[in-house]
Amino acid sequence: ANCDRSVSRSCWARSGDFVYFTAPANGGHPLFRVRLDATADPELLSSINAGIRNFDIGENHAAVVLTHPGNPYEIHRLGLAAKESHALTAHNSEWLRGKTLSLPQRRFFETSDGLKIEYWLVKPARTAAGRKYPLLLAVHGGPHGMWGPGDASMWHEFQFFAARGYGIVFCNPRGSGGYGYEFQRASFQNWGPGPAADVLTAVDRACDEPWVDKERLVISGGSYGGYLAAWIVSHDKRFKAPIPQRGIYDLTT
Repeated sequence: ANCDRSVSRSCWARSGDFVYFTAPANGGHPLFRVRLDATADPELLSSINAGIRNFDIGENHAAVVLTHPGNPYEIHRLGLAAKESHALTAHNSEWLRGKTLSLPQRRFFETSDGLKIEYWLVKPARTAAGRKYPLLLAVHGGPHGMWGPGDASMWHEFQFFAARGYGIVFCNPRGSGGYGYEFQRASFQNWGPGPAADVLTAVDRACDEPWVDKERLVISGGSYGGYLAAWIVSHDKRFKAPIPQRGIYDLTT
């Protein structure tokens, strides 16, 4: 009752004392559990900086499919008491050997109407002192989607662009999931101006970085992200290349 998130993958503990589930939260998809007789908040069992994509519960441990910024998918053994995890598989290790990854840096700002907006900055995989690099603003869909270090959907795409010398900034603007009902409803009848202001503020903050070339900005988004990318480039001229993909531009058709 006290979980203001979208619950999924719920299952019983073998003892029948708990219900386990995952839910989007602040850029991650952690594992939670709640006692049947509890009135307190659900117990967080894994990090918001990682994502549990699937799981199976034992008596003291869980087997989980886990994603984090350093590896898109592996199976881990998660201790339910100590909440520590250990990798059981290494399916991606050979593929990742010799590749330079760029890990997202979490940032946030507050809007003039009191919303706390989280965003992440991914530097180019290789940078040289004194050089400037193009910046890609990536906009998620939904509008109730959520991106973050615990979401695997853009893992490969972000690393692809970072490896080719782009910085990436991505943001969970108002309307995103993972931050509660009121935050998610904040884009109701406000698909353009509010979310656009949020993602553009993230761009402004990213442009304070000394390695960002403010004259080479790109915007990309799909579905609702395509809608917002198209909306932004019709109102703002800072982007040299817009890539609105498969946008939901006209809900009637």
